[in-house]
Amino acid sequence: MVRNPVMTTRELASYIKLNEKTVIRMAQDGKIPGVKIGNQWRFHLETIDRYLQSDLMDSSDRDLDLIISTRDEIIPLSRLTASEFIKIDSKAGTSKEVLDELVQIASNGNLIHDKNTLIKELKKREKMLSTAVGNGVAFPHPRNPSSEIFREPKIVIVCLKNGIQWHAPDNKPVSIFFMPCALNEFVHVRLLARISRLLHAKGVVEQILAAGSNEDIMRILMEFDKRYLMLIKGRIE
Repeated sequence: MVRNPVMTTRELASYIKLNEKTVIRMAQDGKIPGVKIGNQWRFHLETIDRYLQSDLMDSSDRDLDLIISTRDEIIPLSRLTASEFIKIDSKAGTSKEVLDELVQIASNGNLIHDKNTLIKELKKREKMLSTAVGNGVAFPHPRNPSSEIFREPKIVIVCLKNGIQWHAPDNKPVSIFFMPCALNEFVHVRLLARISRLLHAKGVVEQILAAGSNEDIMRILMEFDKRYLMLIKGRIE
C-alpha cells in the first residue's frame, strides 16, 4: 500500500487486516477514529496510529482476537520473545537510558541492522506522542516499522526497578516497556494486539513486576499462551 496521510476504508482494512464491513462498523461505533464525508469514510494515518497504540489496550478481547486472528497457526506470545530479549530490575532512570537499553538488547540479539537508526527513530516517535498506554506500561517503537530497521519480528522487554515518568495518559510512572520489533505495519499491529491481549489478563502486570528472573517472565508468557490458545480452540470448536 502506498503511504498516504489519509486512508480510504479499503486501505485501512488492508492496513489492519480486517474486512471493509468490519472497519465501517467499528468506525460507526466509534471504535476506530474516522471522518465521514458524504457516504465515504476517511481515516488519518496519525490518528489511526494513536488508536493502534493506546486504544488497543481498551479494545474488547474479541476485537483484539479479530486483529490477532490469521489463517495460519497463531504463534504463541512466548515464541515472540526469549530470555535474552528480557531485562528485569533495570536501573535506568531516564527515558534516554530506557531507550538505550532496549536498543542494546535488540542489537545484542541481532534483531536490528543499526543501533543509531533505531534510537533515532524511537526518540522521534516519543517526541510525536508518548508510547505510554497507562497502568505502568509503554510500547516504544519506530513511527514506521520496517525490515530496514528490524531483522525479525520479536518483542524486547525491559522492567524497571523504579518506574519513571513517560507522559502516560493516567500520569502514572512506567515500569514495563515492550518494544515490538516489526518488519512492517501489518506485523506491528499484530504484535501490539498480542501484547495488549496479554495485559488484559488479570494481575499480569503485577506478576511481571514481581518476577525474579527472565525465566519467570517467560513462564508467565507461556502460561498465558496455554490459557489463550485453549480459549481460541474452544471458540473454533
